[in-house]
Amino acid sequence: MKRYLYCLLAVLCMAGCAQDPYVIVQVADAQLGFTAADVSQTNGTEYVNDLSFEVGCLTKAVAQINQIKPDAVVFTGDQVHRSWDQEQWDTFAQIISGLDKSITVLHVPGNHDVVLSDNGVDSTPFTSRYGDDRFCRLENGVRIVGINTNLIKYGDTLETCQKDWLKEVLKKESPDEVTLVFGHHPFFTTDIAEDEGYFQMSQEKRREYFDLFAQEGVNAVYAGHHHSTHAGEYKGVPMKTLTAVGVQLGPDKSAFRVITVENGTVSDEIVEVK
Repeated sequence: MKRYLYCLLAVLCMAGCAQDPYVIVQVADAQLGFTAADVSQTNGTEYVNDLSFEVGCLTKAVAQINQIKPDAVVFTGDQVHRSWDQEQWDTFAQIISGLDKSITVLHVPGNHDVVLSDNGVDSTPFTSRYGDDRFCRLENGVRIVGINTNLIKYGDTLETCQKDWLKEVLKKESPDEVTLVFGHHPFFTTDIAEDEGYFQMSQEKRREYFDLFAQEGVNAVYAGHHHSTHAGEYKGVPMKTLTAVGVQLGPDKSAFRVITVENGTVSDEIVEVK
């Protein structure tokens, strides 16, 4: 209830005429520790917490983002590889503290930022650091909504509460508002009817949520998790999956996405980390 009231107050207090352009950077899957885990598993050797590859990628990305100076940066999950690893969390926090202080920084949890078990999703490793696992922010006519997609993907009982909250915060105060939804898991990659798999939501869930997004006039949905870039659309709502800023699982290179809202129109481009 507190989260809903906070977002409602933000909507009422911050609604107004858009001041274009409004720029958001999406960063996905820094996943500090991924390389170390892969080396250990592949070679059958003892795990050594070598974060150097991911640290290098994320540090370069932060420098480039500061040059762009967006209004907001949204980290769409998998900040770290091991949710219990304090060193990985601390290193991540230290690097992103280098973002320009004028930039709003927002986070949602990925599957590696929480603890998954037969009992559901324990988001404590994430919420103990960021205070909440979802957000709603309305600024300059742009509504940014972040959700904990782990609850949907893994069928946690808290999904119902989150969905009730989502139905409320997606309601627009003005038809001119632009609404963007961010999460970790893509609902689908290229086609709403594609086969189910590790990366996507179930067909039932993807249709259920995209019907809601279409009904409420969501302009686009952004995700990560796949460590490769994909795009699809359903009922006029784009589903865009960003590759990792860290380790790649496909032909893409380390990158982040720049989203620009101008005159009510949403455009985006993928920027390679160099």
